[in-house]
Amino acid sequence: MQKKTSSKEFLKYGNVYDAPIDAERNNMTSTIFSIQAKNSISQLHCFDCPIYIEMQSGMSCILIGTQPDKASLKTFAVHRYVKINPGLFFSLVSMTASCSYKLIVDSGYHYSIEELSPAYSIDRVIPYLRINEILGYYYNIRNSGYNFKGETHNYFELTYVDRGCMKTIVDGKDYELSENNLLIYGPGQFHCQEIPEGESCSYVTIIFDLDNTNHEDNKVIYRTLLNRVFGYDKKIHTLIKAFVNESNSQLPFMNSLIICLLQETVIRLLQSDFIEQTDQHPVTEVRQNYQDEMLNQILSYISETITEPITVAEICQKFSLSRSSLQILFKENLEQTPKKYISELKLDKSCQLIRENKYTISEIALMLGFNSIQYFSKAFTQKYNIAPSEYAKQIFNN
Repeated sequence: MQKKTSSKEFLKYGNVYDAPIDAERNNMTSTIFSIQAKNSISQLHCFDCPIYIEMQSGMSCILIGTQPDKASLKTFAVHRYVKINPGLFFSLVSMTASCSYKLIVDSGYHYSIEELSPAYSIDRVIPYLRINEILGYYYNIRNSGYNFKGETHNYFELTYVDRGCMKTIVDGKDYELSENNLLIYGPGQFHCQEIPEGESCSYVTIIFDLDNTNHEDNKVIYRTLLNRVFGYDKKIHTLIKAFVNESNSQLPFMNSLIICLLQETVIRLLQSDFIEQTDQHPVTEVRQNYQDEMLNQILSYISETITEPITVAEICQKFSLSRSSLQILFKENLEQTPKKYISELKLDKSCQLIRENKYTISEIALMLGFNSIQYFSKAFTQKYNIAPSEYAKQIFNN
């Protein structure tokens, strides 16, 4: 997720404030700047005094760091009015077509401009591919001996086997799809399908028009999606199931929703080569309901006892689970270990306790079950990029 200037991580660089500054009354200089959207930044500013940024129009983010090099720089969405500490290197980036802001500084300030080479690329949230239209979607039930002689067309075609198995030939190469397998035919690929003797098959077919904004990405898209059988994946299975259910709903905006579901399916498939693969097995509806109920009970227990020195062993004993079963439950549903989840929750709770100002840092560390104040401080600093004592100072100084 994106960080905002109001987040704890930004306290290393400055802080936000709520009311505009009266520059004239405070003997300060103010100037309004307008900037256009850019995809990269090649210059950074550095002031010898605190500076204040007050957005006037549009939306922006700030690129900021302790040194004028890419390794030092972090980005934060500008939220509320922002004070930046002296001696830092920064640049404001318009996230809309343009934006304007008021820059307020002490009279008699000095500043420098540092060149950034190579330029820093701005990570804009824009789509790189888009499904323009779904041309057809069908749920097919075929019996033993079914033989589709084949066709070719200029669109993508997804086949997902729900039950049974099928054989298919794509440009002369044989593939076999079993239950929960998926294959995509590409534009111009000749393909045929056959149900083996003694078998039956239920499968989903979706024909769609896919567009992307960068033609160089075509090579990646075609190489990743085509000429391969995708095995069972829990997220893909859930998306296809949702697609089938929603396509039969006839609710308003149904067409928009199924396009979104299909687009997410394609993106998940494109991401599959970059995700560590684990042995996955289809989860039955009964088992999933059991997992959901058990997980909710465990998460509630952790939340209620977070200020106690809770351990994984205690959770296993209370809920009659083996350590491996608990690990699998968290990995399949939360994509993290129980120990990691508890640690993250304790650190979030520590921020709340620091803001309440009822306990010392040492008392909070002890209360949350950390082995030592040093270990707590290290874990807190690693997550928020600021020491807990410094975080407390920033909170109460503001």
